[in-house]
Amino acid sequence: MGEAASSSLIVEGRNVIVTEVFERPAAERPDHDTIERIIEWLIGDARQIGSFARTIDELSWRLVAAGIPLLRVNLRGGTLHPQFLGSAYVWWRTSAQTQEIMITHEVADLVPPAQNPVMRVRAGEILRRSLEGPEAQLDFSILHDLKARGATDYFALPVGGAFGPRAYMAAYVTDRPGGFLEQEIADLTAVSERLSIAADMNSQRQIAQNVLKAYLGPQTGRKVLAGQIRRGSGEAIAAVLWSSDLRRFTQMSDQLPGEKVIGILNDLFDLQAKAIVNHGGEILKFVGDGLLAIFPVTSPDEANRITANALAAAKESLAALGSAQEGASLPNGSPLEIVIALHYGTVIYGNIGAADRLDFTVIGPAVNLVSRIEAVAKSLDLPLIVSDDFANAYGGRLKSLGRHQLRGLDLPHELFAPLV
Repeated sequence: MGEAASSSLIVEGRNVIVTEVFERPAAERPDHDTIERIIEWLIGDARQIGSFARTIDELSWRLVAAGIPLLRVNLRGGTLHPQFLGSAYVWWRTSAQTQEIMITHEVADLVPPAQNPVMRVRAGEILRRSLEGPEAQLDFSILHDLKARGATDYFALPVGGAFGPRAYMAAYVTDRPGGFLEQEIADLTAVSERLSIAADMNSQRQIAQNVLKAYLGPQTGRKVLAGQIRRGSGEAIAAVLWSSDLRRFTQMSDQLPGEKVIGILNDLFDLQAKAIVNHGGEILKFVGDGLLAIFPVTSPDEANRITANALAAAKESLAALGSAQEGASLPNGSPLEIVIALHYGTVIYGNIGAADRLDFTVIGPAVNLVSRIEAVAKSLDLPLIVSDDFANAYGGRLKSLGRHQLRGLDLPHELFAPLV
């Protein structure tokens, strides 16, 4: 985990999340190296490695091959992400594994700055702690954990980079009796100073991925990052379209303070987003109190499964809303209610907008149709309605609501609701 992650308040899976684990085969670990060659590698070939966990892994094994008796290597840096404060890359010789760990913003609140070695190092302090004998200085919780695993010496220093003179923290631990030699400390310092180039490249790539994923979604974000940004570019795809909206939003906005309204919308979007993502969908945009999402269908054979997934996500969202507001209601006593419309069709998925302000979204008649179905759901006071095209692709049992003339469309459509 990160250096501050030994507090009993910090829970793996909630405050720290392992996102990558890499283990280099023993046959691929170097058996001889030098500090000079490692420095040359850091400012050269190391920049070509796509995974920074693999970079830290190779660096650690190369340092061991150069004669430095490392037990553990850790690099910490910040990031730009709505959930995560930063990332940590941790290598252990004993497990032969390197982990990429994302650390939530809440961790900074759980550990006071004076007891947090990461914050102290990134404030400019260099830490050196002997972990053996009666003179051991165990003033951080992580040091007790390291000592229990046989560590004898701890060395942490700030590493400058494009994000500031103390953008990162590098920490090295040995289990050799007597700890690090002074020449080894000098070598680790020299190596750490050259590590910033590869660390900056990783941080910039990670921030770009984080921001695009947060604002565009994982699938759309990858497309944009891969270079699909030209205005007018797009592709025709089959997909289940999801359009949802909060009922009586205007009334709610008039009755509640703005901060309360924002909190309610965030909670509603969060429970829908979890269900959508867990069933293979992706949110394209939030529009006021509503959202538009898609469940891409890569082949006709997949239509039955994808429509079933979308329907399951809709039911899950409605059930989650019911559970979330047990005993709660709006000031006038009415409950929070959302309506969801589902439609299966073909859309154009790509870039539209002004020359210097684009939106990567879906357009086409199918998008208009699903929004019209949502309006019918409100008028019929039903939480979930699907189109005839959705029903045909789904193939399961549904309740017919009859044929309805949808605003702006020439032909009526038969609409359906799930069986109770």
